[in-house]
Amino acid sequence: MANWFAGEPKEQLAGKTAVVMGGGSGIGKATAQALCAAGANVMICGVPEQICLDTAEELKAEGGKAIGMFCDGTKQSDIDAMLTKTVEEFGGIDMVVSTAGISLPRTNALDVTEEMWEKIFAVNVKANWFIATSAAKYMKDKGGKIVLVSSGRGDRAMENIAPYCTTKSAVMGMVRALAVDLAQYNIKVNGIAPGYVMTPMVEKVFADNPQQEAYVKSRTPLSDFTYMGSLDEMAEAIMFFLHPINEYTTGQTITLDGGWSIQ
Repeated sequence: MANWFAGEPKEQLAGKTAVVMGGGSGIGKATAQALCAAGANVMICGVPEQICLDTAEELKAEGGKAIGMFCDGTKQSDIDAMLTKTVEEFGGIDMVVSTAGISLPRTNALDVTEEMWEKIFAVNVKANWFIATSAAKYMKDKGGKIVLVSSGRGDRAMENIAPYCTTKSAVMGMVRALAVDLAQYNIKVNGIAPGYVMTPMVEKVFADNPQQEAYVKSRTPLSDFTYMGSLDEMAEAIMFFLHPINEYTTGQTITLDGGWSIQ
């Protein structure tokens, strides 16, 4: 029987190759670290370029196998170049994790401009679509695993962030739809929907709106113990979907939000 905790971590994903979009910081970086610790080869890509390169060097210094590369996920040509580089370096692609996402300044839906909408849709939806479908073409002969990071706001709205909620809901739908289309290739597609985790994006949200942190704490059932998720917890949820033990789960998005969404 497979055992999540059995054996050395280096044995779990040895010889497998993962692409982590947004792997230079936040949840993506924590996931890249976990993948390297499990023995995987890791391509860390995204913007800006330097944090991807720095993270790759950091992981190599710790004994991991990693490379970093600039990749604007909203451009198909960048995605294609990055995947080609990954295959040249490591011989194939087995797993993809995308944490691609941005937020906008809090704005009432009626004041959202076309430019604002196009910007957030390109990063939050197009980039995830491009990386998932493009990488799947490399996986379809042998199977693979894809994990997309959405948000708890994808199925529970909040005022003045309608574009963010809409695009994250689209990512949740993308997980389900791609899981159906890619099942014939034994490619599993899943996702996580984080609540509030102290990522650079959330730090900016709290800085722009100081009352938001107090509001989050007041609405979180687990607030007496913790009201913020950890990067490691998010990475471990992603790692479950990538682990060899998972051969039956697809089309699912796990919400990790301290209970926010249940009330």
